[in-house]
This record gives sequence, structure tokens and C-alpha cells, in this order.
Amino acid sequence: MIASRVADLAPDEWIVELGGGTGAVTRALIENGIAPDRMVVLERDRALSDWLRRAFPEVTVVAGDAEHLRRHLASNNAGPVRRIVSSLPLLSLPRSQRNVILAEAFAVLGENGSLVQYSYGPTCPVSRTIRNGLGINAKHVGTAWRNLPPARVWEFIKRDSERASGTSQRQSAA
Repeated sequence: MIASRVADLAPDEWIVELGGGTGAVTRALIENGIAPDRMVVLERDRALSDWLRRAFPEVTVVAGDAEHLRRHLASNNAGPVRRIVSSLPLLSLPRSQRNVILAEAFAVLGENGSLVQYSYGPTCPVSRTIRNGLGINAKHVGTAWRNLPPARVWEFIKRDSERASGTSQRQSAA
């Protein structure tokens, strides 16, 4: 599912994964053609980030929090960012933390960039109020049935990017 959403990177663009966990998404991205040397995986759990470094030596793995995404990318000379893939549990985070993470994500995304988010909730994990405040649209793009439990996959795009690319500005009703 995510391969079709993230595989169109230009040679100088980067992909960022938020919440690398045990590396399932990292592995899938690499298996679908994403160059490991163009990836940054952010994982705040020190033991998991150490494991990810050993499992994916060509990937830039950062032990840190998504609330400081800009700083982490700058210190690793990573950018421009075209796609962010997130497995962060947005629905269980406090609203203030969720807002900061989303603001950081859209601050680093390039003009035609997008955030692909896995979510276990039945509706969009980002409220309409937050989407309007950030100037982003949400679109449900599929379900990851192999996840247990299955995860809904959402794509978030800046409204200006949709106008520039001619994409529909239809916003999901969630």
C-alpha cells in the first residue's frame, strides 16, 4: 500500500519514517525500492533505535522524538523531504503533542510532499480543526490488512500542493 504512495522520490529527496519500531515498515520501504541511504527513521525508544541501526546499517536512524523533527533532520543533513510515513499512535497522544508533531512534519515536507499515517481508529486520526489549522487535507487511501489489528492508511497533503498538482481538493468527511 505505501509503496505506491512513496516510491516517486527524486534522487535528491528523502523519506522519513516516524516510529520505526521493529522495522517492519522500514523493511517494506526498502523492499519496494526506497534507497536506504535516503531514509531517516526516527525512533524515540533507545533500545529499538539501536536495534534498527544494526538491522539497517545504511539507513540514518535517529534516537529522538518526532516533536523535534526539524532539528533531527538538520543535524543529519537530511532533506529535502518528500514523504513522511508515520506509525505513531496519534490517537493516543495528547492533543498538544499531536499538534506539535504534525506541525513539525508539515514544516519539513517539500512543496509536493505528503504524510502517510497508519491508524487503528475508525475515523481520521487528525481532526478537521487541526487539518484546517495546518492547511492540510486528508484522504483514506487503504487498509493494511496484514497488520494485526488491520490499520487504516491515511494520506495528508498541503492544500497548496493539491492545487499545484491538479489533485482533487476533496477533503474526507472524517
